[in-house]
Amino acid sequence: MTKKTIAKFTTAQQLGAIIKSARKLMRKDKGLSGDLDRLPMLTWIMFLKFLDDMESIREQEATMAGERFRPAIESPYRWRDWAALPNGITGDELIAFVNNEEAVRPDGTRGAGLFAYLRGLQGSNGGDKRDVDQSDDQWLHSPRCNE
Repeated sequence: MTKKTIAKFTTAQQLGAIIKSARKLMRKDKGLSGDLDRLPMLTWIMFLKFLDDMESIREQEATMAGERFRPAIESPYRWRDWAALPNGITGDELIAFVNNEEAVRPDGTRGAGLFAYLRGLQGSNGGDKRDVDQSDDQWLHSPRCNE
């Protein structure tokens, strides 16, 4: 009896495999003619997924510490609310939700589309949405981030 060994991939290898898979799927989209069309879309998809993952971790940490957590992106605009669901929106409904100023949201209500919602976000002090939390800013300048 032989044991099957499961290969461990590094984070870079995992990310490479995910991007390759996404590009393969995106090539099937007739509205995207090349990497110039796919790259901005792939960048937004990755940003929204990684932000949701980061916020999920922060939410768990806040819960364990007995603290209140306020997400940067509210439901139903979080990745987990519209992209991660097995029976989530697809096709024309998804395109309308992402692109239109007003759309039927994944929770079935009418409201701002995804990009309209993201354009309207405010910083934590009500100012520019490019505000950076002090702890995030310190992390960005840490030796670990600059390796």
